[in-house]
Amino acid sequence: RVYLGPAYRAGNSYVDENGRIAFHFDEERGLRNFAESLAFAERIEGLGSPTVRAMLAPDRIETGTPDLMRRTVAAGRDLDIPIRLHCCQSELEFDRITSAYGMTPLEWLDSIGALSDRMLLPHGELVAGTRNVERAGRDLDILRDAGATLVHCPIVSARHAGFMDSFSKFRAMGVRIGLGTDTWPCDFIQNMQVGVLLSRVMDGSIDSVRSEHYFDAGTLGGADALKRPDLGRLQPGAKADIIVIDMGHDRIGHVIDPIQTLMMSSSGRDVRTTIIDGRFVMVDGIIPGFD
Repeated sequence: RVYLGPAYRAGNSYVDENGRIAFHFDEERGLRNFAESLAFAERIEGLGSPTVRAMLAPDRIETGTPDLMRRTVAAGRDLDIPIRLHCCQSELEFDRITSAYGMTPLEWLDSIGALSDRMLLPHGELVAGTRNVERAGRDLDILRDAGATLVHCPIVSARHAGFMDSFSKFRAMGVRIGLGTDTWPCDFIQNMQVGVLLSRVMDGSIDSVRSEHYFDAGTLGGADALKRPDLGRLQPGAKADIIVIDMGHDRIGHVIDPIQTLMMSSSGRDVRTTIIDGRFVMVDGIIPGFD
């Protein structure tokens, strides 16, 4: 299954003559790109495909404008499709928004009515009121109360020497968390493993984050973010989206609890069979009809 949408933005960053990163905005061009993305979304949704759907992707919060974001939110509401917006991920972004509007990124989105349960926000590292940001604020309350989903991408965060303040803290507060990749390898199992390990390091505790917490983020969290109660779970009435993981080989070690073993020893390469909407698309590592 896939949700597609071409990215668009009103601004771009560049390096000025003094070697500093600055921003150039062309809102008219950004709105044209938005119109093209909206036409794409309307066409995709009009197909009525059970597996290919549309989303709106206004790229990064620091390259948007109030008008562009308001139009995006209105269009997403009309079509009832998700909106993906990179947010709370870098000092460049945080500084740009706070200097331009005097508010944190989440405060700004909230002030223009852009937050809702259709908003998907990678990455949630720089959030006011946490140890990653000196500035005090109610960012986590805003995120929770809006019902927006924080898209947690452990590997790409770790590669850039960053991580969310505390997966367990956000989860305990009721913040909705789904799992993403944002980069290669697009291996959800590896992302869950890195997430569990680094979350325990961040908390200084082996008990604060359990394997099933990340498994839930990678299954239920993503499905709920898309407002799809028929995905992410195995139960009557749900779609038959199933993967079969081989735990019988000698690379995986001793299997006691399957979810914990998946988190600690497995990888995406151990997926042997994939079923999408009841259709077998890979069987025993072979994709039928694919050379």
